[in-house]
Amino acid sequence: MQNSIGQAWRRSSFRYFQILVWLSLDIFFTGCIEGSNPNTYNDAQVVHNKNLVQEKFDQWKNGKGSFFDLLDEQVVWTVAGKAPYSGTYQNKQAFIERAVIPITQKLKTPIEPKLISITAEADVVWLNWTGKATTIKNTVYENHYAWMMTIRDGRVIKVTAFLDTHELYKLTKMKENNARTMEASKAYIGMWVTADGYIRHELLPNNRYDEARGNKISAYQGSYQVTGNHIDYKDDTGFTADGEFKNGILYHAGMILYKEK
Repeated sequence: MQNSIGQAWRRSSFRYFQILVWLSLDIFFTGCIEGSNPNTYNDAQVVHNKNLVQEKFDQWKNGKGSFFDLLDEQVVWTVAGKAPYSGTYQNKQAFIERAVIPITQKLKTPIEPKLISITAEADVVWLNWTGKATTIKNTVYENHYAWMMTIRDGRVIKVTAFLDTHELYKLTKMKENNARTMEASKAYIGMWVTADGYIRHELLPNNRYDEARGNKISAYQGSYQVTGNHIDYKDDTGFTADGEFKNGILYHAGMILYKEK
């Protein structure tokens, strides 16, 4: 009788030990799986994101590219406040075309960025900086920016931007001192080239144009007419196009051309 009771007790004890082992293993492997979650950010990833922003900012500051090169094509960029360009832009193209370009068109010189601080936690990096530039009215534009950026796989996918919206509002309302049009000044006559030099677009005094593309001379030829700061083209092959002069830059058919000196 006693042997039977002892054997039963030993069997139940062993069973209890097995359950404890299984529970311990389950907790261990569950922890390993959770620790491998790609959304869990360790210290190395946080440092990597911070260094990534620091490197891109330094390149921008030294005139070697734009900080916006770090943006994902589907970035969601929100400008805080109630200024003309406040709101949410659903991708990089919308942000550049509807916010960045209209603002930079009010500036005579590129913004000179100066770093204040960079802080990082999890997948978020805060970039605190100031910017300064000369406006088209030869005044000084200065602003203080704080960008809260979410980074994933080395790309910025979400930004909330804080800045002095009053200064931004004054800049966007600015008009050129000289209201004289390109038509009146005839400053459009001459050679216009893209930044990479691939397209050379010459506007001749006789209202004819001659455009070279790469090694192909006279790729397009035709007539043009300037009205105010607007230009209309009619190619000799029959197609038409137009463009606009803004702050001494020609925007034509999706291209940006600069006057050759």
